[in-house]
Amino acid sequence: MKKTFLAIFGIAIISAFISCGSTATLEPENKNTAEPVEQPEEKKEEAPAEPVAEDFSQANQALLEQAEKARLAAIEAGAEKYFPDKLSETDKIFEGVKKEVSENPSSDYSEKIKDVIKRYEALATASLAKEMKEKADEFGLSDPNGEKALSDFEASTASSDMNDNAKKALAAYSALLLQKLGEMAKSERSAALEAKKNADSVKAGVAKKTEYKAASDTFKKADSSFVTKDLEGAYKGYRSAKNSFTSLYEEIKEKRAQAQAAIERAKKRVSEAESYTVEADSIAPLTGEVAGIEKEDAVLLEADNFANPDDAVINVEDTAEAKAAAAIDNAVNSAANALDSAIKGDAK
Repeated sequence: MKKTFLAIFGIAIISAFISCGSTATLEPENKNTAEPVEQPEEKKEEAPAEPVAEDFSQANQALLEQAEKARLAAIEAGAEKYFPDKLSETDKIFEGVKKEVSENPSSDYSEKIKDVIKRYEALATASLAKEMKEKADEFGLSDPNGEKALSDFEASTASSDMNDNAKKALAAYSALLLQKLGEMAKSERSAALEAKKNADSVKAGVAKKTEYKAASDTFKKADSSFVTKDLEGAYKGYRSAKNSFTSLYEEIKEKRAQAQAAIERAKKRVSEAESYTVEADSIAPLTGEVAGIEKEDAVLLEADNFANPDDAVINVEDTAEAKAAAAIDNAVNSAANALDSAIKGDAK
């Protein structure tokens, strides 16, 4: 029994050993092994697009149109008359820029075209200053600052310098004419009013009604110009009215003197005739009615109702413009002084 147990036990051990051996030959399970992860496909980097050049064709054309307008404005202001060489020089620069634009229209030429525009604008401003200088010369006025600025303008080559000098010249002559013409206009207004009083004293409104009314209308128009700051028009209007009233006064005064002399001569002849009549009547007195001699109480002429000559006087000082003109005192000089100060400040 004991032997049988040992045999069975031995067989069991051998079977277990064989079982373990066969199990050892199997590959162990790798619990840590992960399933393969699908890798994303690499994206291919696209090459950067080449930048598209900006097209300035339309912008160039718009600026060229502005330059053409600026050129016309300069010519209208008198550039051909006052600064022909400077205008020709600017035209050549403009033609060069237009040629560049036509050859390469899409490129940016804004700076060059804007420079041309500034040159034409400077020419227009300087031409206005030159015109004012002519007016100043006409009235015997001068301004050293204005003359220097115009000289510097003609010598300038850069557009910025041209503009600066042109503006200085215009400001200088504007201030000069504003101040001096204002003073001259006020002086002529007073003289015109005095001349009108003289014309009224000889009843010019009756003797020369048409001419008197025309002179009065000229004075009123000058008042309107003075109020609206057209100082040149005011000055010339007052001067014209003054001369007209003075001429009326002198002419009527002369005719009155001639008439008075004729009256005196007539009185003398009447006096002499009366003396002769008295003498003749004492020698051979007349009796009865004599043909050709009217009765003493006969009406020879129709009665004349004389109109009041004062009613023909035109009051030029009662209009709204006249009152406004008379009230202008220091406004003109104050504005001129302000401009003058600005010019001197720029010159420093």
